[in-house]
Amino acid sequence: MAEELISLDVWDKLLILAGVALVMVLVIVTLMCVLSPYCCLFQYCPFRDKTPHDNKPLMKYGSTDMMMMEPRQTVRSRLGSLKEEESSELSDASAKSALDRRRIVSPNHVANGSIGSGTSTSSLPDGTLHFSLKYDKFDGNLVIKILEITDLKVDDASSIISPYVRIRLYKSQRQMFSGAVDSIETEFKTRIQKFKDVLLFNETFRSAIAPASVKHVSIKLELCDLDKYSRKVVLGECRVKLKRLRLEDFEEKVLQEKLKEPIEEEAGEVTIGLNYLPTAEKLYINVVKMKIYKTQNRPQNILDTHIKVVLMHDGKPLKKTKTGTKSEEANPEFDETFAFDVPQSELANVYVAISAICSSNTEKSEHKLLGRIYIGLPFGGQAQEHWAEMIRSPRNQVLMVHKLTEQ
Repeated sequence: MAEELISLDVWDKLLILAGVALVMVLVIVTLMCVLSPYCCLFQYCPFRDKTPHDNKPLMKYGSTDMMMMEPRQTVRSRLGSLKEEESSELSDASAKSALDRRRIVSPNHVANGSIGSGTSTSSLPDGTLHFSLKYDKFDGNLVIKILEITDLKVDDASSIISPYVRIRLYKSQRQMFSGAVDSIETEFKTRIQKFKDVLLFNETFRSAIAPASVKHVSIKLELCDLDKYSRKVVLGECRVKLKRLRLEDFEEKVLQEKLKEPIEEEAGEVTIGLNYLPTAEKLYINVVKMKIYKTQNRPQNILDTHIKVVLMHDGKPLKKTKTGTKSEEANPEFDETFAFDVPQSELANVYVAISAICSSNTEKSEHKLLGRIYIGLPFGGQAQEHWAEMIRSPRNQVLMVHKLTEQ
């Protein structure tokens, strides 16, 4: 029997073609809905990816949330070629007038933060410092032995990284009606210990002191730590005046002192200008002037002073420079500008450390730190606000006065 052929008229053929076209459209729409969330039917598609995603809000200038992002793999390589310049000339087309358009930010405008411009704080630990003192009048030496710290308790043990003890000897000024304060004479530091409930040191230090001066000497013992930005953090302190101990020859006195909240003294203030040029990707730091306060930690008879500027990333210095030296001035004016090449994408990851260094006529060859500040987004308060204001005001120098604190 012969096979019958199916004959289709024009309308049947059009109907088949329309069905094929409809199937193709459905396939394409399904693929778009599965692959692209921008499709209007994406939320109704049964095949879409239903894995939850974190919708993080955009960060505002001044926020430290960006520091919690995954570290970039090319930060060091990109910043390794930072170029340091000691010229105040700007390479941008509008650079010549950029420094003239200064924006001064008052400290009252700055929101209070948990971390200041140059200091790092931590919760006060509970603990007792054990140490001994002995004075040998024949040798003229004060012997200080740091024994241990017991009953050390903190809210977050992981926050303490590198604990150590710093010993400072101060000598009181006996001039009456002179307004003089105690001046630092000697400083020692113990080795860094691994944090635990009991820190064992057993380290001995000697300081030459004339017998007539013993009663005018006081000792400050500080439990210190270093944070992730290599800043010194004072966790607690205790103070002892030798005249109250009545140290006798060869008699060792073992003492136990509870750690108390540290008293921080401001060493002075420094006026800094920040300016960033996005086109040239250059950061300009203008060291304007400094004022030195009369404090315990200030060396006597300051001979010269200069400012050191260091561009840093994650506690590591990238580039550093310094101003010229100002001799015998309590309020030196520098007005020097330094330029660093910083990619715009790295403004949130770098910061600057600015240190005031001095020497005295009694120790001309030895330079001592007067105080230091840090400016950048990782820090709170004024330090963060100054950097954020610089980002918000490109091509305009933003001036701010920072309090120098000892680090």
